[in-house]
Amino acid sequence: MKKGFTMIELIITIGLITILGLVIVMNMGSNLSKNQEKQYEEFKHTLENAACVYIDLNVAKNLKNTCKTNKTCQVSVSNLLSNGLIEEQDLKDPTTNEKIAESTSIKITYNNGKKECKYVE
Repeated sequence: MKKGFTMIELIITIGLITILGLVIVMNMGSNLSKNQEKQYEEFKHTLENAACVYIDLNVAKNLKNTCKTNKTCQVSVSNLLSNGLIEEQDLKDPTTNEKIAESTSIKITYNNGKKECKYVE
C-alpha cells in the first residue's frame, strides 16, 4: 500500500482552504465598512457639537436670538474655525478623505426651547 494523499483528498483540502479564505476576506471588508461609518458619525458629531457651543458663546449672541426667533438658523464651518472650536484636520470627511468646504453649514433648530444641531450633508 502506498503512503500519501489521494487526488480527492487534495481537492477537498484546497476547496476548504479557499472557502475559509473567502469568509475571512468578506468579514474584513464588512469590518472596514463599519469602521468607516463610525468615523463618519464621529466627524458629524464633532461639527454638530462645535456649532452648538458656538451658538451659546457670547460672540454669537445675536445669532442665538435670531435662531430662537426664527426657530432655525445655520452656522458655517468657517465661523467654527475662526473661533477655534474646530481644527483644520476636523474638516476631513472620512468617507471621501477630502476636506469639506468652509461654507458648509450646520443647521440649528429650536423646538420648545430645546436646541438641536444637525450637520447638513
